[in-house]
Amino acid sequence: MTNWLPGGSIRRGLRRGANLIVMLVMTTGCACLLASCGMLGLSGEKAKWSQVTLVASDEANNDSPVAVDVVLVSDDAMLARIAELPASKWFAGRADLLATFPKSLRFRSWELVPGQRLDLPADSFAGPRVAGAFVFANYPDPGAHRVRIQQFSGHLVVQLDSNSFTVTDSQ
Repeated sequence: MTNWLPGGSIRRGLRRGANLIVMLVMTTGCACLLASCGMLGLSGEKAKWSQVTLVASDEANNDSPVAVDVVLVSDDAMLARIAELPASKWFAGRADLLATFPKSLRFRSWELVPGQRLDLPADSFAGPRVAGAFVFANYPDPGAHRVRIQQFSGHLVVQLDSNSFTVTDSQ
């Protein structure tokens, strides 16, 4: 009977309009929440390597120890910054970068002597998702001595040679 009352169709229209507004607000809220996940460091991948192996050849770094860092970067702005650094600048400024941007990157460091091999367990790199990863080797010769890691799973092998290094991954 309410259909015959004056304003009955107006009330139904208002109710439908209110429901539409509630749905729009909820949809917009969900979209904002999903977009903020990227800003909170929830984008990217976790480093899930089964193992990381560092191998220094007998002639590594012209028969001298070589420092190696595996760097995990959490956001795109820092990723672009690190991607441009040669190893010499990375090693000179890594403490300042970490102090200034503690949530944007983390790294692990080793120094290998010629002929040494290190097999690192998977949990060495456990932590939040990363936007990218790099290996830096501190050779005295000019050059980038930086390799971007493309795979975040499988077995990662860093082969240190006399004046350069390679990074390979296998599933």
